[in-house]
Amino acid sequence: MNYAFYLLMITAVIATLHMIAPDHWIPISALASKRHYAFSRTAATSFSIGTAHGLTSTILSLLVGYLGIYIFGVAYVKLGSVILLVAVSVYIVINSFLERKAKEVVENTSLVVSFLPDPAFLPIILLATGLGNIFVAELSIFFIGLSGIALLTVVLLVRISLFRRIEKLEPYLIDYIVSAVLIGTAAFIFFT
Repeated sequence: MNYAFYLLMITAVIATLHMIAPDHWIPISALASKRHYAFSRTAATSFSIGTAHGLTSTILSLLVGYLGIYIFGVAYVKLGSVILLVAVSVYIVINSFLERKAKEVVENTSLVVSFLPDPAFLPIILLATGLGNIFVAELSIFFIGLSGIALLTVVLLVRISLFRRIEKLEPYLIDYIVSAVLIGTAAFIFFT
């Protein structure tokens, strides 16, 4: 198997498995349930947010991959990732508390996390840079598109089978779960 095909397959696996993470699909499912979105609106929202998340994650990965390591070194890039994850987590908790106190729509906070960038694609970018910029660009487009399709698929499968259970969850609990996942991810990055 050639190296480029291997990277393509790993990109497919990462884009797909990454969108199975609850912090990506639970906020969309909860929002769609609470607001009684039609199937088509849920599909469009899922695909749009998945694609936006893939795009922002790709931009972040490209910036870190091409600039960060050459300018700052691996240790600073790792520290910056941890700080960003902790900052987003703290923002979610504070905003969730304030929205809950004001009795506003809380699920919008965690919905933001569904499309905020994360470094899931970064290892692939770093491995692919040796194959040239055109290959990195093609791989990036593949990751972005597959992220949208994967989130769409996960959300629609959840809607078909598990939607009734999800609509009983309080949105602020989802925000706290998302925040805990982000803190856990930051700890994993920091200690590895």
